[in-house]
Amino acid sequence: MQVAPIPEDEAKRIAELYKYELHDKAYEEEFNEIVRLASSICNVPMSLITLIDVDKQWFKARIGIDGNETARSVSFCAHAILSDELMEIQNALDDERFFDNPFVIDDPNIRYYAGMPLITNNGYKLGTLCVLDRVPRHLNEEQYGALKVLSKQVIKLFELRIHNKELDRVTAVQQKMMAIMAHDIRSPLASLESIFELKSMHLLSEEEVKEVEGMAAMQLNSTVQLLNNIVDWGKLQLSQSDTAETFNLHTLCNECFRYYLIAATGKKNELQNRVDSSFVVNANRQGLEFMLRNLLGNANKFTAGGKIAVSARRHKDFTEIVIEDTGVGMDEQTVAQLQHKDWSVKTPGTQNEKGNGLGLQLIHEYLAHIKGTLSFSSTPGSGTRVTISLPEVPAS
Repeated sequence: MQVAPIPEDEAKRIAELYKYELHDKAYEEEFNEIVRLASSICNVPMSLITLIDVDKQWFKARIGIDGNETARSVSFCAHAILSDELMEIQNALDDERFFDNPFVIDDPNIRYYAGMPLITNNGYKLGTLCVLDRVPRHLNEEQYGALKVLSKQVIKLFELRIHNKELDRVTAVQQKMMAIMAHDIRSPLASLESIFELKSMHLLSEEEVKEVEGMAAMQLNSTVQLLNNIVDWGKLQLSQSDTAETFNLHTLCNECFRYYLIAATGKKNELQNRVDSSFVVNANRQGLEFMLRNLLGNANKFTAGGKIAVSARRHKDFTEIVIEDTGVGMDEQTVAQLQHKDWSVKTPGTQNEKGNGLGLQLIHEYLAHIKGTLSFSSTPGSGTRVTISLPEVPAS
């Protein structure tokens, strides 16, 4: 028996195989129908859709064969993926690669094998659609053509799975974006509405009118920037990109402060940027901006007449960014709940500000993706400290 050599593109081929996420369901009716049809067309008792993994082959669908997988070392299909064309073994006893193969010598006593490689659009061969028999035989031209067509249908089903998963992911991101917009844009728009109401009711002096007009322009600009940031976050999610760049964290914090300047002033909160002016990080800027903006918004929500500060410290393997406030704080149970990404805390703010807790869920989700962490410490009546730990990313 001869063990099939490893293809030259093996690492990329395995990566392509895992991309399709085919391991989650052993058998699906669409694939079962294909092997039944292949077996019927070729008039053989056995047919398989096989996928060649690192050290085994496993069956996505099967008819006439027991078991879910075999070792790759004894696989006929491991030989078949070395070519782009059908591999046909008319009589395994006459082939030096297989005459002493355990599946030839013992059950299921394979004599005939025909395997059509399953070739992806990127040119990688994941496995085969194969038919087998216990007696020697040969495919006619029509049977050969049918196997070729059916193998392409298998790949189309694989691609359809990817497409459907992508549609589900895009839909989920869109729903989250709409929820974020409803949550984060409501507050600045309410501030704008209040400014214009005060002006229209002539309750302000000329000096105050000029002041609120300036505040309105600033608020409108902040709202547009906020909307742009949400759109950018959506693009970040849809692109699945984790591209890092080097930027000044002190500058980014000042930019994030602008989003909440009016809201913080209205609650008599002082925003403090304690990040060193020369502190740089190498991270995904959009992702970090989104996290800072949400955490600053939460701090302002639960603080009145106090301070909200951002600081940063570099460690050996990670960067620690801290957002702390002197607000109402939280009890131990609430802190414990916030540590779980699927938990949504909807406590009203000091001025009964509403929220849906979605921001924290998205931050947990994003940090889990980049192997970062989010932690909380708080004391009722004494404020809250939120810590983002970002893994060290080498500068490009």
